[in-house]
Amino acid sequence: MKINKLVFLNILLITIFQLITSCQKDAIILEEEEVPEEPLTEFAIISESNPRITTHHLTSGSSGFQLGITSNAGGVINEIIIPGIGDIMTEEADLYGRAGQVAIRDSSHGGRYNPTQAGFNETLGSKCAITQTPNKLVVEPRPMALWHGDGQYDFTRWENIGADPYKTDGGNTDEDGLDEEDLPGKQLDEVRSEFDYYGTYEDISGKNGIDIAIIRHYYQISFIRPPGHCINQHRAGTKLWNPQPVQSDISVKNPAGVHPGSDKDLNRMTSVWSLRHDRAKWTPKYTYYRKTNGAWATLIMDNVGKIDGEEDFPSGDNTIFINADSNIETQGKALAIYRPKTDINTNTIIGVNETNGSIVYKDKRTTTQKIQYSPKRIQTMSKYGFVDLLRGMINRTQLDGNTYEAFRNEVYILYGTPKEIMDAIAILDVSLGV
Repeated sequence: MKINKLVFLNILLITIFQLITSCQKDAIILEEEEVPEEPLTEFAIISESNPRITTHHLTSGSSGFQLGITSNAGGVINEIIIPGIGDIMTEEADLYGRAGQVAIRDSSHGGRYNPTQAGFNETLGSKCAITQTPNKLVVEPRPMALWHGDGQYDFTRWENIGADPYKTDGGNTDEDGLDEEDLPGKQLDEVRSEFDYYGTYEDISGKNGIDIAIIRHYYQISFIRPPGHCINQHRAGTKLWNPQPVQSDISVKNPAGVHPGSDKDLNRMTSVWSLRHDRAKWTPKYTYYRKTNGAWATLIMDNVGKIDGEEDFPSGDNTIFINADSNIETQGKALAIYRPKTDINTNTIIGVNETNGSIVYKDKRTTTQKIQYSPKRIQTMSKYGFVDLLRGMINRTQLDGNTYEAFRNEVYILYGTPKEIMDAIAILDVSLGV
């Protein structure tokens, strides 16, 4: 009789767990298919502002961990408060080119057609609307500006909003060969890319049995406008154009048909999402990562990436790293960035119906996904995150009717001890079904 009761109890517990897991998976699927609304407010594509201002904050867990973003620059992360230390993003990381954000490039345009979440340069940001609820920050859709060409390609004839970094152009010349004397929007038209950014930051602490600080960040970059003046400044025939990466068909399976690359598409695309912090504020000594066999390994943080020809994370699964004070798993402060192998992070390209916002197709165009890790990006600052290499993105004039393509990703930011983070990741993986 006792055995029967135990069997019954086990069956009951398993059934409850499966129901909970099923509900959690359903919730995640609904989140995945969530479609951004139209922009609430129109802002100039770039305007001068202070990169050190944090306009919105989101706390997670009971430890005091806090993330902050700014509406002055596309909702980029410019504040990470670690309990007992404070904000680890200060003088070095609080610039629009260095904040926690995503940017894209492609090889055919020499990496200079560079839509960036933040804006044009370190103080010319793309202001945006942010909607805040108790557990979530939503960066409403807004156009992305082009970064200034990294000092290697001057495409801005106009500098009426703010100066570009080219000091020998007299403020009124560029290299794109276009007559822009009567361009209606002047610099605003030159830097307004064909892409929109949308993102969310959501505190999910207390869900799925995870009680430490954990914030889910989803972002989407949409190739929403037809090729216009902005991408035309980087066209074939300019000094940066490279025809070698152009493919006979950008897609893998979807959309149906053949979609050849051109100077109006992105060919051999790169996307980088990263965080940075000031080493004067926090200098973690160790990095934990997960291997492909599920085991955890530890490295000395400042040694990662130093040996040429070696893997940064030997036999790593390229989904997670933990920056930590201690190599004792149960001790010290630790900050983790996790990009799970979900459908969002696998089928990173989607086709979107502009009329109703539905996803009409998904395509697995990513050729490489890996951790990008620079403990000393400069002597005073660390940079770390993820990089995607993709076949590219198709401009909407090659697509059916009211369809455009978007690139998407989701990452999780966690704070606790290394062991607390490892345990939370195990629980999260179950709830995500990965």
